[in-house]
Amino acid sequence: MKKRVLNNLSWKILSVVAAIICWIVVVNIDDTIESKTIRNVSVTLINTDALTSQDQTYMIEEGTDKVNITVYARRTELAKVKESDFTVTADVEKDLRYDSMVKIEVTYTGSATIDSVSQSRENVLLSIEEKVTEQFKVIVETTGEPADGLMVGATTPEQTLIEVSGPKSEVERVKRVVAEVDITGITGTATRTCTLKLTNSDGEEITSSQLEYTGKDTDFSVTVTTLSTKLVGISFDVSEAAPEGYSLASISYKPETVTIAGEESAIRSIYNLNIPASALNPDGEIGTVQQTVDISQYLDDGILIPSEEEKEIAVTMEIVANGTGEYSLPTDSIVLENLEEGLEAKLTEPDTIVITVTGLPSALAELTTENITASVDLSEITRAGTYTETLSVTLPENLSCAELPEITIKVNEAEEE
Repeated sequence: MKKRVLNNLSWKILSVVAAIICWIVVVNIDDTIESKTIRNVSVTLINTDALTSQDQTYMIEEGTDKVNITVYARRTELAKVKESDFTVTADVEKDLRYDSMVKIEVTYTGSATIDSVSQSRENVLLSIEEKVTEQFKVIVETTGEPADGLMVGATTPEQTLIEVSGPKSEVERVKRVVAEVDITGITGTATRTCTLKLTNSDGEEITSSQLEYTGKDTDFSVTVTTLSTKLVGISFDVSEAAPEGYSLASISYKPETVTIAGEESAIRSIYNLNIPASALNPDGEIGTVQQTVDISQYLDDGILIPSEEEKEIAVTMEIVANGTGEYSLPTDSIVLENLEEGLEAKLTEPDTIVITVTGLPSALAELTTENITASVDLSEITRAGTYTETLSVTLPENLSCAELPEITIKVNEAEEE
C-alpha cells in the first residue's frame, strides 16, 4: 500500500499545484477587478463660518459642487458599493486655496474591499465677496380696485424699512423694495398679505438666493384704508387779488369742480372748497394775470384730492386800474341809526354831501345815488349835545368810498307830547 502511494509522488504533487493554479486562474477570470462610476455626488461644504464670521459671503460656481466618483474593486466587492457609502466634503477652513478653490475630499465608509477611488474634479470653486447690509424704504403698490365709490387712502406696510443683506455686488443691484398687494373689493380698513420683491434700476425683479431680507419667503402684511369720494365746487376769496389802486374786473378758472376723498363723516358736509385770498396774485401783478393754484394745500387734514390733474386750478384774472367818481348825496337820505330813546337828532350839514367813490370803471359807470346807502351809528350817544360822526357808506360790489366824510349831528332831548 505504501509503495502504491509513493509511486509517482512528484507527478501527483505537480498535479495538485496545477489544480490550485487553475483554480486561481478561473477565480481571477470570473471575479476580475472592475470599475463603477457614481455620478453627480453633491459636495458638502464644511466650516463655512470661517468666511461668514468675517462678514464674507460665498457662492459656489455652477456645477463645481458635483463630482463623479469612480470605484475600482473586484466584481463581487463592487456589487456591495453604494452612493451612500461615500462622504464628499470640502473644508473651507482647512483647504481654501487661492481665495477661490476648496479641495474636495472623498471618503469611503462602506464595508466592501476596494482597490482605489478616483474623482472627476479636485476642487469646489467659490466666489467670495464682502457681505453688506443696506436699508430700503418699502414701496406699496396695489393691484385691483376697492368696492364701488371708494378709493385707496393710506397703505401702511408692517415695516416701513427693510434691511437687505448679501454679497456687495448683489445688494448694489437692488434699487426698490416693493410690496404688491391685491385690494380687489376691499371696504373700510383691511389687512392683506403679500411677498416682498426686489427690483433693479430697470424695474426688473431680482431673484437672488444670496440676498436675505424679511418677507422674502414669508407673508408680509399691508394695511389698506379706503376713502369715500365726493364731487364739490370751488370758490376763491378775491378780496386781495388786485393790488392797491386796482380792482379785479373778471376771474375764470378750470376746473370749476373737483373730486375730494376722505372719511365719510369728514366730507359729508362739504359742498364747496373755499380757497383763501392769499392764493390769488401773490405778486400783485396787473393786466391779464394767469396763474396755477395748487388747492390741495388748503384742504383740511384727512381730506385729499385723488387726481393729480385736479389739484392744480388754472386761474385767469383781469386786473384793471381803479376809476374815481364824485357823488352828491342828499342829507335827508342819510339814515340815523340806533339813537337812544328819549333823544332826537338832526344833521347840521347842507342839503347834500359829496363822497368820492373808487373802483372798477364799469361799476362806476352804472352807479347812481339810488345805489348808495349812507348811515350814521348813534349808539354811543347817551345825552344831548353836538357830535361829529363818521359817515358809513354802503356801495355795490367792486366799489369803495375813498375817504369817509365826517358829519355834524345835533342831539336834543325829545319833547314830551
